[in-house]
Amino acid sequence: MIGDWVDAESLQQIIVVAMVVLAVGAALVWRVVRRLLLRLVLVALIGALAASLWLQRADLQDCVDTCSCKLFGQEVDVPASANPNCG
Repeated sequence: MIGDWVDAESLQQIIVVAMVVLAVGAALVWRVVRRLLLRLVLVALIGALAASLWLQRADLQDCVDTCSCKLFGQEVDVPASANPNCG
């Protein structure tokens, strides 16, 4: 379990913030790192992480209907306000 304070709705907002932080990090890597190959590898890794977060966020939008949510294999609570059948 991720934590009692984290539910599917708040996790979507957290993922968006994490993606913005990753974008800023990629921009900083692009400006600071001088070696082209290292720069490309680091930006590709950050992009892959952002893409995986985006896919998990899309899955969280669908899980409210099923009352069963997982983020990277960890259970996430669905609040009763999102679906009265859950809980």
